[in-house]
Amino acid sequence: MDIKNNHPELSDEWVFKINKNIPLKNQIIYTYDDSLLINVRKIYTNNDYFGVTWTCINTKGDIYHGFRCKDRGFSEDLVDNKEAFVDLFINKLSYTSEKILKQSNYNYIIPDFLKEYEVKFLVDSEGNYFATTAILNKTAPIRGLYGATTEEEHIDNINWYGISILNRFPSEQEVQTHIIDKNSEVLSANFITRVNTAYSQIKVYHKSEV
Repeated sequence: MDIKNNHPELSDEWVFKINKNIPLKNQIIYTYDDSLLINVRKIYTNNDYFGVTWTCINTKGDIYHGFRCKDRGFSEDLVDNKEAFVDLFINKLSYTSEKILKQSNYNYIIPDFLKEYEVKFLVDSEGNYFATTAILNKTAPIRGLYGATTEEEHIDNINWYGISILNRFPSEQEVQTHIIDKNSEVLSANFITRVNTAYSQIKVYHKSEV
C-alpha cells in the first residue's frame, strides 16, 4: 500500500461565487465554533429530487462537503426551509462536519485493488480508518463506507448509513459492492443536476457547470 498526505475535502472540483453586494459575514447560513455553514444545494437525478449537499468551511480555510439522500429524512420541502434545515443540521449533521473540519491533516492509503477507480482509504491523524473515496465515470467523486473506533459509533453508523467498518480497512468486495456497484448504477441511469437553495447566498457549483 502507498500512503500519502491529503486533505480529502479540499478539492478543485468546486467553484465558489460570493455575492459582492453583501458583506461576507452576512452570507453565512450558520456558525458553530470556528466553522461556518456556507451553502446548501439540492441534488436531482433525471429532474427528480434525490438529496442534499451542504458545504462548511473553517477559519483555516478547510472545506467539507456533506451529502444525505432524501430517504434519510432530508425531503425537498425541509431543505428549502432554511430554519428547518439548520435545525436538523444542528442536531444531526454538525458533529460530523465539525469533527472532519477540526482534523488539520489527513492521510490516505491506496489499496492494491480497483486502481481504475482511484480508490483511497482515508485515515485520521491517529491512523484510524475514516472512509473510502473513489472516482466514478472519471469525474464523479464518491465517499462512503465510514469507519468507527467504538461500538457506539459503529452502531450509529449502521443506523445512519446501513453499514459500518469497525477498526479495520474495508475488503475489496465491500468497496466493490457499497462504493462502485451502488453508485455506478445511480450515475449511469441518471442525469445529475445541482441547484443552490434560495437562502445560499454563497453559490457552489461543480466545475463542469460553469
